[in-house]
Amino acid sequence: EDTGGASFAAVLSDPVTDIEPLDNSTTVCRIRGDRPLAVGQFAMLDLPAADISGDEIRMRAADDLAGCALIVLVLLGLRDERAPHDVHAIFTRAEETGLYGARLAAEDGLLPRDAYVVSVEASRALPEAEAGRGVVVRAGDFHNTFSNEAERYLRVARERLAERGIPAQRALLVGGTCEASSFVRLGWTATGLALPNVNYHNAGSDGGFAPEIVRLTDLLSGIALGIEASLAAGEDAEESWWPDVRATPDVIRERLRRDRPKR
Repeated sequence: EDTGGASFAAVLSDPVTDIEPLDNSTTVCRIRGDRPLAVGQFAMLDLPAADISGDEIRMRAADDLAGCALIVLVLLGLRDERAPHDVHAIFTRAEETGLYGARLAAEDGLLPRDAYVVSVEASRALPEAEAGRGVVVRAGDFHNTFSNEAERYLRVARERLAERGIPAQRALLVGGTCEASSFVRLGWTATGLALPNVNYHNAGSDGGFAPEIVRLTDLLSGIALGIEASLAAGEDAEESWWPDVRATPDVIRERLRRDRPKR
């Protein structure tokens, strides 16, 4: 309980559909506890807080403790970095109920207005974003596509990681909505990173509750990409193919000229 007392067991029962838009809640249940319940107490599933087995990190709530860990470890990796970089971190709450923490952070200007915002979370693993194939550069979510300019440095970092044999993916993840949508809609330049999350929202394949699972491979990939993207932004790096795109060969330019005489 939030007063610091010891936890105790309880059972959920009698689910009833009850739509509550303010809290993004669709169901209410009866809680039968081993001790009397009090206002302010909160419940959590009786699942392991964190258990590492091989490449799997099994957690009661990988979404978004795994993302928070990724952010902290990126900052730790940059602590002694001498190359130019300017990185801020902000941790927001009330994501599931409507991205409220991110919305208020954007409204209050808790980050520099010219910052490129990168939402970091653990999102539903999908066929196009499989667990174990590296962190996912998130081009968008269920509601929005994100900012190309912000994503540029993540793509540069992905190129550099590929040269070192570190996997990373890129996909439009439509399995949910993340904080980047709040920032994009409020006028910020924003993009996202996601760790593929197996048993998303504790939904096991058998229909019961199960630990959320992220891969250690993907977490390490995300840390490496976050550090590399920070350095890429510090040097305003461009993707390897972009200089060629901006330079159109003269022969092609002449061939496509509108006022070229007809033969």
